[in-house]
Amino acid sequence: MRRALLIAAAILVIASSSVTLALQRGPVGAPPDLQPTVILISFDGFRWDYPAKAPTPNLRQLMARGVHAENLIPSFPSKTFPNHYTIATGLYPGHHGIVANNIFDPPTGRTFAMAKREEVQNPMWWGGEPIWTLVERAGRASAPLFWPGSEAAHNGVMPHLWKAYDGNVPASARIDQVLTWLDLPAPQRPVFITLYFEDTDSAGHANGPDSPAVRAAIVRDDGYLGALMNGLTRRGILDRVNIVVVSDHGMAPIDDARVIVADDYLSTNDAYISDINPTLGVFPKPGKEDAVYRSLANANPHLKVYRKAETPERWHYRDHPRVPPIIGVADEGWQVLRRATVDAVKAGTIKGPRGTHGYDPMLMSMRATFIAAGPAFKSGVTVPPFENVSIYNVLAKILDVIPAPNDGDPAVARSLLRN
Repeated sequence: MRRALLIAAAILVIASSSVTLALQRGPVGAPPDLQPTVILISFDGFRWDYPAKAPTPNLRQLMARGVHAENLIPSFPSKTFPNHYTIATGLYPGHHGIVANNIFDPPTGRTFAMAKREEVQNPMWWGGEPIWTLVERAGRASAPLFWPGSEAAHNGVMPHLWKAYDGNVPASARIDQVLTWLDLPAPQRPVFITLYFEDTDSAGHANGPDSPAVRAAIVRDDGYLGALMNGLTRRGILDRVNIVVVSDHGMAPIDDARVIVADDYLSTNDAYISDINPTLGVFPKPGKEDAVYRSLANANPHLKVYRKAETPERWHYRDHPRVPPIIGVADEGWQVLRRATVDAVKAGTIKGPRGTHGYDPMLMSMRATFIAAGPAFKSGVTVPPFENVSIYNVLAKILDVIPAPNDGDPAVARSLLRN
């Protein structure tokens, strides 16, 4: 009997030693040389309250083991390109130069639009120093997939791995690409990776934020996160990689009845419209600024109009030469459209959108999402709302790179990170 007990005890010791060694080595397949790594995921137009609108088990799992903000405050204007690039640089749009989705550059006379590939890839537009450039300068690899600004060089530096945006690439292929990059040998393996999904933004514009289509898009986004997490789990690195989920802005419901027609108050002889709906960017022609301002200021009670120097200080939208001399912003739920667009909607040629964004970031409908988990983040913590300019310093701290001068609040990193 005693001999049997001794044998059993010996087996238990051997088994315990094996478990300890396995834990020390990490899960099967986990690379022993994995450096601190961040996967930054953007769910475009994923409003702060969307996790409560549909089943989101993967997002909730991420919240439970990490940190999340009550909501994330976008920068003005609350549009896609300006805010994605703000997250990447820690600068307000009025400081980094991507001041809208459609931009006029007075010194050169060039115009920027999201669909103009030659401009998207032109370094002249992109100020600041994005996080992937910091990583590259530190001698490590970055792989920003489909992130605004990643297709252009910054002071001659390009990401190690990148691809031109292609909305036709399915979500599964995007996730597979990221996992393939993580399978690379250590010298080529990126430590900073991004993912981008447009589902909730597209559904929100077409159908409105409270629609069944948006709820379906929320579920899809959560599934994309789940697929990524499963891939990381299979590689034994789920708990060794930092996952940061963000969105660029929220979404407000709109309809065809609440419309301000820009052509009723502006003539092309007097001004050039650089950006429209629900903001209005206006460059008056020489000698016309006062007349154009007066016309717009009295145009419609649902349109707030500012001279550049009089915009709210919290927008930080006064300094850059690309900020239009006159800026209009519609009230929540209202649109600013050209007459041709209004006529096409009335004729049934096109369908009017049912959701939009771009309004004042203080509106709750414009608030975005921040959820993160991984070895660098605290666990089970909810923090008050913060501005998205502060994410840059958080990423820089995790990746151990020195951030460029930026507009972020250093206290945010302290509230989110373990060290």
